[in-house]
Amino acid sequence: MQEINKELNIKLTRLAISVDKLMDVTKEVGHEKLEITLAELRSQLDAPFTFVIVGEVKAGKSSFINALLDTDKEICKVAPMPMTDTIQQIVYGPEEKIEVINPYLKKIYQPVEILQEIAIVDTPGTNTIVTHHQEITEKFIPYSDLIVFVFEAKNPYRQSSWEFFDFINTEWHRKIIFVLQQKDLL
Repeated sequence: MQEINKELNIKLTRLAISVDKLMDVTKEVGHEKLEITLAELRSQLDAPFTFVIVGEVKAGKSSFINALLDTDKEICKVAPMPMTDTIQQIVYGPEEKIEVINPYLKKIYQPVEILQEIAIVDTPGTNTIVTHHQEITEKFIPYSDLIVFVFEAKNPYRQSSWEFFDFINTEWHRKIIFVLQQKDLL
């Protein structure tokens, strides 16, 4: 795994150098639109691999994230009532910290090693997304590397989830995987 990461980092560094050179040429010729596009591309090269977790309320999204991060603490709150009412971006930080970006978005910094390589975006349930949640979620999805759709094993057929899946699939054509949670409750 480390060898793959090393190779990937070498290729990303080479690509970043090439993009930087292209940006210099673009500045010289004064092509502002291309310069903006290249700047966005460059920032994506430095960004960690991003997972966006979506699914119905109480489908097990937060439990899935806690299991994925494999720590002894509950990074995403889990309770009988819905807990995730904001979009939470979980990223690496040398110490635990929560930064409220706006009423609908917060950034959670955790000193978890895997978060040096990935970022996780935890979203509210697809059946409770209000306009602001939808807008913010739609800002993360186009830049995500992977969408993880979490379904509750008792009822994976809920209409709002499949409508949201269809929307994501037709609008952005992102890589999507499905996770069936709460099988132990069947």
